[in-house]
Amino acid sequence: MRTRDLLQFVPGLSRLVRVLDARERESRLLTEECWRLANENHRLKAASGKPRVKRSAPREETPIPPDVLRLMVAGTDDAEWFLTAGQRAAESLTALLAKNGIRIEQCDRILDFGCGCGRVIRHLRHLPAELHGCDSNPVGVEWCAENLPFGQFAVNALESPLPYDDGSFDLVYAFSVFTHLPLPLQTHWMHELRRVLKPGGAAVISLHGDAMLGRMTRAERADYRAGRFVVRGGDLAGTNHCATFHPPQFVRTVLADGFEVLDMAPEGAKGNPPQDAWVLRRI
Repeated sequence: MRTRDLLQFVPGLSRLVRVLDARERESRLLTEECWRLANENHRLKAASGKPRVKRSAPREETPIPPDVLRLMVAGTDDAEWFLTAGQRAAESLTALLAKNGIRIEQCDRILDFGCGCGRVIRHLRHLPAELHGCDSNPVGVEWCAENLPFGQFAVNALESPLPYDDGSFDLVYAFSVFTHLPLPLQTHWMHELRRVLKPGGAAVISLHGDAMLGRMTRAERADYRAGRFVVRGGDLAGTNHCATFHPPQFVRTVLADGFEVLDMAPEGAKGNPPQDAWVLRRI
């Protein structure tokens, strides 16, 4: 029996074992997908007699993350998609704030919660604000710290306090983050985002809403329509293999506790799969 198998019987360590197992599964799935893509590329080369030509990204000064990081955060290694989707996300963030009377140019400190390898924050580098990003993926954070000098980046655990003082930020945004967290982590991180926001500060989060009904099972749709939070693959928290669905009434009554809901834009978080954008103000 493996040492890890024995640890699950030690009081207080069973949850750690589950987290480690989930991380191992995620790593294995990512490796398998990379090999699948490599084999497919080899097959296409053999069939055509010519090498497969990948779409190149538009030239720009800011470095682009390597294929494996883009695949990890976006589900595709397409560099052009990475840049275009990130640009659309940044533009939709700016537009959502402006619609609700908030000029992003007037924010002094901004936090990208779940920054990954900088898909969105790279498109905010023109702002005068002090830009920060954090993520539970240390590889993505390390890449950002080494390649995006306009920002400051930090690693957070999957469930821990953020490394920032109370009331540190005018704006926090989280795109495609709460779409991958089970309920205990949802409430934990919303409370933590509220803590690091200044009173009156804004939060913009993207969530799976009505547009995802067709992708739910019958039982999931029944729960969703009854106003209940729906989670799939909760033991794979923080990965693309965990999917969550947020009925609007759940967001208003549970998730947005301590916030004023300024706006909910159906499918308003651009540059992502269909996700609703919620604009909140810290009370």
